[in-house]
Amino acid sequence: MADPRPGVANLTFYGGVGEIGGNKILVEDRDARIWLDMGAPFDLGEEYFVEFLQPRDRFGLRDYFALDLMRRIPGLYSSEALDPTDMAWEPPAFSSIFITHVHYDHTQQLRFVDPNIPVHLGEGARTILESLDTTARAPFLKLGNHAYQTFRSGQTKTVDGLEVEPIHVDHSAPAAYGYLVHTSEGTIAYTGDLRHHGPKKALTDDFIRAAAAAKPVVLITEGTRVTPDDPRGTLTEADVKADAIRLLTSLKEKLAIVTFPGRDVDRIRTFFEVAQAVGRKFVVNAKTAHLLLTLQKDTHIAVPDVTREADLVLFDRLLRKTDPWEKDLQTKLKDRVVTAERIAARPSEYLVQLDFWHLPELVDLRPPPGSPFIHSKSEPFEEDDVNDAVLQHWLDRFGLQRHQLHASGHLSEREVGDMIRAIDAKVVMPVHTQHADRFTQLARRVVQPIRFEAMALG
Repeated sequence: MADPRPGVANLTFYGGVGEIGGNKILVEDRDARIWLDMGAPFDLGEEYFVEFLQPRDRFGLRDYFALDLMRRIPGLYSSEALDPTDMAWEPPAFSSIFITHVHYDHTQQLRFVDPNIPVHLGEGARTILESLDTTARAPFLKLGNHAYQTFRSGQTKTVDGLEVEPIHVDHSAPAAYGYLVHTSEGTIAYTGDLRHHGPKKALTDDFIRAAAAAKPVVLITEGTRVTPDDPRGTLTEADVKADAIRLLTSLKEKLAIVTFPGRDVDRIRTFFEVAQAVGRKFVVNAKTAHLLLTLQKDTHIAVPDVTREADLVLFDRLLRKTDPWEKDLQTKLKDRVVTAERIAARPSEYLVQLDFWHLPELVDLRPPPGSPFIHSKSEPFEEDDVNDAVLQHWLDRFGLQRHQLHASGHLSEREVGDMIRAIDAKVVMPVHTQHADRFTQLARRVVQPIRFEAMALG
């Protein structure tokens, strides 16, 4: 890597440096200026904001700029986001944005982007975002309208003379992709987020083979689990299913409860199959049901048919105000809508999805003491994790037994090393990691990205 030079391909990292998430990488090559992802870091603004203390949505980017939480980038943001600030709107100055997958830390700052900048993403990812935007109640989770353009794996996009080739990967969100960006100085391979122990690990193999064949000058790779002490474990999705079936088979008289990431379609499918295997009905919340219903548009993503499966039912939380999309769901599912009272009357017949923010439903669910609570998410990163402590108080109060069953969405450190050797890029640049220094043990030549500093490929 060299100092930036006009007329040659340059990389600038606006996020994902020394942190997990927040990927936002600018590639400039001759007339083309494209972004790889537009995410927000998970800890954005944690020095100033917590829980319901949040940036004032009505003032667009004003609070973010005032607190130096986001960079002032001319030609990127919408007039709506900039009007309440002291930064003047300018016409779009970028060719396109390429999104790898739907997770918050790769998409969330799209909400501030000028809607005339094309946003490229997989067809399945677009369908998922449609559901998420419909069901999101918090304004900061709504991404708004954009000039979305979709693709399938291998369908190369040419943007202002720059070829971008999406290749599917396996991750904990469906329709995830890595990219091969064919610049005038050689190919950039960008992994996005990926794993090799999921139900579709062959997709990740496809990306690795395609990247190796392209002989990239740079491999930009995630390193979520590149760490001296990986808390995530090595369970596969099949392990999660088998262990859950084994657990619930021995607890026939108890209410079974599970929590998992809401966008993890593989996990939804896994616990639906677990419920069927142990003779229970799978009770999902309204957002999960809406996601399953919306995904019926995409024949490439296999999901349970929420309108037909007798063993898949909707949890009616008896909210004081029900959004139109949720009323529509209840109408579609008709007699397959259950309340806490009905579940409490026959706890052994149900496996209930219960998110952290829905824990007060335990008051009405009245789980028998000793009922299993399957925590199918990553373990907390910090010993003093406040949310996890609150969760444990709820479990203790109702006598629930916690069971950790989770398959990570990311390559292990060993698997990252194997991928790096297989692709054999001239230079490796780590992102999406808190331990970038460990990459020197995995690759021959590592160049650490420097936030906001342009670096030439040549």
